[in-house]
Amino acid sequence: MTDDAKQAWGQVGERFSALGRRIADHYQASGEDAEAREAEQALQRAAKEIVAVVQRGAETVEKTFKDHDAGRELTQAFNALGDAITATAEETADAIRGRKAAKGPEDDGDGAGGSESSA
Repeated sequence: MTDDAKQAWGQVGERFSALGRRIADHYQASGEDAEAREAEQALQRAAKEIVAVVQRGAETVEKTFKDHDAGRELTQAFNALGDAITATAEETADAIRGRKAAKGPEDDGDGAGGSESSA
């Protein structure tokens, strides 16, 4: 890295440090108010609860993936999904074939079927 680039990045660090100090000063000044302290404490409690819920959820997911029975159920669920998609696609194909067969080979749907004569 050139000296100019190092100097430029150093300047970025200094500017963000100064901004951080300014924000901290304003935050501390506003924290002197009892209402602001109560709000901060409520936010801290809520954040702790959110972290606890996320951790519990992550632990549950981890345990589920380690559970062989759950893995088997997941495989069965995806197999059932695949079977349902296959059955639906086959029924749709059969229905399309049935409509084409009902129209007959001469009627291609453009109104110019071979059974009409123009005499």
